[in-house]
Amino acid sequence: MSFLFNFWKKKKILPDVAIFEVTFRCPYRCPFCYCPWENASAGEYPRSELSTGELKDALKMLKSCGVGQVTFSGGEPTSRSDFREILLYTRRELKLKVGIISNGYLIDEDFLDFIRPLKILLSLSVPGIKTYQQTTGVDGVNHTLELFRQAKARRIRTCANITVSRTNLPELYENIAYPLINGANYVLINRFMPGGRGMSHQDLLLNGEELNELFDTAEEVLTRAGKKGYIGTELPYCAIKNPKKYRYLSIASTCSAAKHFCALDPNGYLKVCNHSPTTLCRWDEIPNVIPQHSYWQRFIKSDYIPAICAGCKDLSHCHGGCREAAHVFGGDVASPDPLLQIEPYLKDRRK
Repeated sequence: MSFLFNFWKKKKILPDVAIFEVTFRCPYRCPFCYCPWENASAGEYPRSELSTGELKDALKMLKSCGVGQVTFSGGEPTSRSDFREILLYTRRELKLKVGIISNGYLIDEDFLDFIRPLKILLSLSVPGIKTYQQTTGVDGVNHTLELFRQAKARRIRTCANITVSRTNLPELYENIAYPLINGANYVLINRFMPGGRGMSHQDLLLNGEELNELFDTAEEVLTRAGKKGYIGTELPYCAIKNPKKYRYLSIASTCSAAKHFCALDPNGYLKVCNHSPTTLCRWDEIPNVIPQHSYWQRFIKSDYIPAICAGCKDLSHCHGGCREAAHVFGGDVASPDPLLQIEPYLKDRRK
């Protein structure tokens, strides 16, 4: 029995969850988009999407390396003409758990009927209510809210993905409440982070006061709704003024990249997380490359704590914020989180 256990441990090269960015294509032009291929200042990102057969082989490889859940994103994953075939293969043949992160633009009732028996978690982006069209370039908020209603009627679990910037912060109460009223099971809230197209819109970054306004507003809405909400992108623990006050809002401060999830880009290259512009190896090289890869090991060993955080009393449950956002913004994986770079006063709270 111990032999079987040791064999399984050797085979589990990757974490349980993989985010598979299956396409570069997206009809939206959100200024907060972190996809590295949308970073105009970073040069041309190679663009060669995997074929249907290659994508299936990559999924099979992910499973063989220990992945038990795949969340499809992009770009906009529903842009792929073979997406339904890929979903069926992942659920029915590979028996993996499946999630979809989508802007909902191409989703209709027929697609909802298709995914209902597959028991897929559908995450829909809601980057504003009144500001939805200003942010995305598409007049689609009513369609998205209708999708929550239609999904609830079909007992499809849904999550509202809300990226918060200075554009939609003033209407955050409504931004969280409307999806919940229309049937969303919970909300995942991400602060706007630099990366991708967002590198050209750094004026949208929230400061410390605005970040805590986000927390308080989210807790208020979630308390009234009796629903759970989560902060998706890790942040420095010192940025939270009163971390013990939140009962319905969960706030992450330790980096999960490479430990609990990883990502594949549309070319089929592995990354430590979906915010990362650093590709490590192609999907078919994972078993031979990743166990010894120095960049991957930095994340496994948490060898990336910023010097500014040295000696902090909260390091046991904080990694100094989002490591890949820090990398993109500051030039190194051990750079301070973007918030710590624009809010030096937080240094006093780490003593």
